[in-house]
Amino acid sequence: NVGGEVNSSYQWGLGTTGVGVELRKELLVSSNLGNPNRFVSQVFFEHHFSLFDKKLNISPGISWANYSKEGNFFYPGIDVGYNFLENSKIYGNISKVHRVPTFTELYYSSKTEQGNAGLIPESAVYAEAGYQFKNKNFLGKASVFYRGSDNSIDFVKNSLQDPIWFAQNVGETEVKGLEAEVAHQALPWLRYTVGYTYLDNKFKDLKNLNSRYVLDNLKHQFVAKLTTTFLKNFTNELVYRYSERVNLGSYNLLDEKISFNKKNFSLYALINNVTNTEYTETFGIPMPQRWFHVGFSYNINIK
Repeated sequence: NVGGEVNSSYQWGLGTTGVGVELRKELLVSSNLGNPNRFVSQVFFEHHFSLFDKKLNISPGISWANYSKEGNFFYPGIDVGYNFLENSKIYGNISKVHRVPTFTELYYSSKTEQGNAGLIPESAVYAEAGYQFKNKNFLGKASVFYRGSDNSIDFVKNSLQDPIWFAQNVGETEVKGLEAEVAHQALPWLRYTVGYTYLDNKFKDLKNLNSRYVLDNLKHQFVAKLTTTFLKNFTNELVYRYSERVNLGSYNLLDEKISFNKKNFSLYALINNVTNTEYTETFGIPMPQRWFHVGFSYNINIK
């Protein structure tokens, strides 16, 4: 991608208004996909205002995007939040979104996948509602969400024994789910986070086709992270993940990272998949087993 973006905001008596413009050129040079390109122009407008002594916060917005080959799209949406106690709030949002086919979905061709130049963009309505409690040392939040899509893009095949997945608009889909997260700074040197996600995906009319997205779909995921600091400059992070997919079963992963941080310098060692678990996430492709990563970073402050 090559492009640029300009944003501006203005605060006045009725709230804060923001506008922005983005222009970018998407292009690709590939022996398989050819040399596809498209130009994207996007303009957005949003406004934020508060009522009832700043307890009720409302942010409506809309954006317009023009894709040189796919046409024009509008993305309206609104966010609402209400702080009914000092540390508690309820919130909700709803928006209309569109997804333009990727170059891979349009043009890719291999022994196992075939793109489709006739794909049309998918559109969706997304809505979420939730509750959050937050103070200096504790964060707890939970939300439910819904996404209903038309002309959803997926790779499908008539039979699982067929060798090739074909890109296709498969009609209407629904995604319902919930998320919950708790984060607690238990001690100055100890912090833990736990989170859970549940997803329920449904295709309204697959016409007896087998969907790769459905087969790989994540159903349950639990993530726990324990962060400790010691000897002033050392930090240790231990992350556990349990994932269950619709047709790929479940697996457990454990990652370990230790780092040394001092001023602008950081040195770290990372071990992914400590338990050397064999698993797949998408498209049936085996993921790496245990692997190690060592690195460093240095921030240069230029005044």
